[in-house]
Amino acid sequence: MDCQEFRENHLSYVDDTLPGVELVRMQMHLTECPECARHDATIRRSLMLFRNLPRIEPSSDFSQKLERRLREAKLADSVAMRVSRTRRLGAAVTVSSAVMLAYIGFSLRQVDTPQDIVLPPVVALAQSADVQMVSSPAPEMIAAVPVGLPLWTAALFAEQTSAHFASIELTSAR
Repeated sequence: MDCQEFRENHLSYVDDTLPGVELVRMQMHLTECPECARHDATIRRSLMLFRNLPRIEPSSDFSQKLERRLREAKLADSVAMRVSRTRRLGAAVTVSSAVMLAYIGFSLRQVDTPQDIVLPPVVALAQSADVQMVSSPAPEMIAAVPVGLPLWTAALFAEQTSAHFASIELTSAR
């Protein structure tokens, strides 16, 4: 038997629960190995010391005091858990707010001032010989629409002029 196997089975040896063959092997190892013999002597002396200590009797109100202390400890733990949760929630809200504000700030820095889209005026022309343009739009109409004047101004101009945006007249080929 080696020292590792002895130490693994030592508690069963001290409790005298090993089979006879194993018990004899353990005793033989103790006679051959001084280190394991010292270990066995230390364990047996410690057990003897504890067995010879006087029995401690708890006071009559020990159970009540223990219950009260356990309740206090449980209450303190629950308060600590709530405080911890509140702190974690506060930290999460702070971090998410900071991220959101950083995103908004970054987005605002990236946005250039929008520029008005200026399109050239479109004049509809007849595509075939059958279709003939009656009149062209008035110059004030063409100038007013692409520079961004409101639509009602363009409509007012359209009412005041005799021109139409894209009036076409179909001639019949009869």
